[in-house]
Amino acid sequence: MNLSEVTYPKDTKNRVHDLLVQEARRKPKPARRWLTFPVVIAVAGTALVGSTAAGIYTALAPVNDKRDIRCYYHADLTTRPPVVGVPGETKPPYITAGVFITGFDAADNPNPDDKNAGMQQVPDPINLCSRVWDMGEMNRGGVTNDLIPAGFVPVPPVGAPDGRGTNQYGIPLMPGPNPHLGQYVPPLTACVVDNTVAVIPGGPEICARLGVPTLEK
Repeated sequence: MNLSEVTYPKDTKNRVHDLLVQEARRKPKPARRWLTFPVVIAVAGTALVGSTAAGIYTALAPVNDKRDIRCYYHADLTTRPPVVGVPGETKPPYITAGVFITGFDAADNPNPDDKNAGMQQVPDPINLCSRVWDMGEMNRGGVTNDLIPAGFVPVPPVGAPDGRGTNQYGIPLMPGPNPHLGQYVPPLTACVVDNTVAVIPGGPEICARLGVPTLEK
């Protein structure tokens, strides 16, 4: 694909060209592991989206299998928080969430090598992780107290047009037996880490700041 075939805002097209020329003249540097995939998307004409007047662009990447969603405690991909009640032990920087298929028989699994067998594709990963935050699962032991605004008070659910409850941000809760607890839900953004959907606390710029692609919608 030629540069002329990629659609950018008029006031940024020349700057994009200049950035690409400057990058081509630099000495080669080791690429981050995820860069090979977004580059393929860029060739397809979908990867770069202008985000600031300074010429910073965010890579987009799709995830085909959305059954296994990572809900991160912080905008930090590596720091492992402590396990409550087990001194010296740590856990991954995220909780894995998903939606099981009702009535799935694990003993009669046609795909025993599929670690996500019996789970549904998640159409709205941010909604799912919002539910996990709402239930207080993301703040066990106070691990995310630093994200909660001073004076925050848990808010009870209110009715949604479809009859379901919503959390304090007006997000309809996913159906299920788990109760609404009204715990703090920070702004969340869906990124891509290890070819897996990663829902991370932060605004739309958080994926680029962490050096990972934003999930392609």
